[in-house]
Amino acid sequence: MSDLPTQETIYRAEVEDSARWQQFNHRAGDVFICTPPKSGTTWTQGICALLIFGRADVGSGSGTSSPWIELTLDPMGDMNARLARQTHRRYIKSHSPLDGVIYWPDALYFGVFRHPLDIYFSILKHGENQLEPGENPVYNMDRSKSFDAFLTHPFQADPTNNTTLPSILHHYRSFLRWQHLPNIHLFHYADMKRDLAGEMARFSEAMDIRHPPHLMADLVRAADFDSMKKNADLFAPEVGDGYWKDKREFFSSGKSNKWEGRLSDAQLAAYDAVVAAALTKDDRRWLEWGNA
Repeated sequence: MSDLPTQETIYRAEVEDSARWQQFNHRAGDVFICTPPKSGTTWTQGICALLIFGRADVGSGSGTSSPWIELTLDPMGDMNARLARQTHRRYIKSHSPLDGVIYWPDALYFGVFRHPLDIYFSILKHGENQLEPGENPVYNMDRSKSFDAFLTHPFQADPTNNTTLPSILHHYRSFLRWQHLPNIHLFHYADMKRDLAGEMARFSEAMDIRHPPHLMADLVRAADFDSMKKNADLFAPEVGDGYWKDKREFFSSGKSNKWEGRLSDAQLAAYDAVVAAALTKDDRRWLEWGNA
């Protein structure tokens, strides 16, 4: 086994292809935000933008200054050219597990995770808010079929469905395997909600960025979830192409424990069985609750 991560798997979906990492023109200091969908990706992009530019009035740059590396709708040559013109610290989105990306020792990799059941209900809201939702089995209007698809849809690389529980668990384990490396950092959505100032300090330290206390306080206020939702024009991705019914609803509620009163005892037991078979108790505790 290699003592450093390698790209062991190519993940492909309808508009995603992790083979694009092989064409990516890397620059020392690049920051890669590698998350399962609906785990805090855009929020983390916004936090990185605020810290990198040191201004409270910047957005996340989703799709432009902070592109999604696997997105095949954006030609790789165009993405590389656009990023080459950037003079600031580059921060780039990815939904690939760590075994689907290229590892550079002089880059940073932020793995951001969230309770899988909160991800599930955010995925439902995500589908409902799309003008033309894709053929994702988790979007099924029959909630029992939808949740069953979330729990049991087989994990595979090509084509992959990265909005299911098996794919979330694989993504998490791919980071756990390498979390000892100094440039790989794990963050949790619940910790960001509970102590945004403390977690932003961790992001800042990882990127070796320093700001005066009064400016950091302004940046933390700008990064608050409610503030980002209010300023969705700055932070929500694909805001200009008629993709969303309401771009503010891209951020949904930002709440946790969304499943309470919405899943049956049998559904919760089925979820418990899948997670217990995949993770140790300590690893499960962190995936669900962070550092609480």
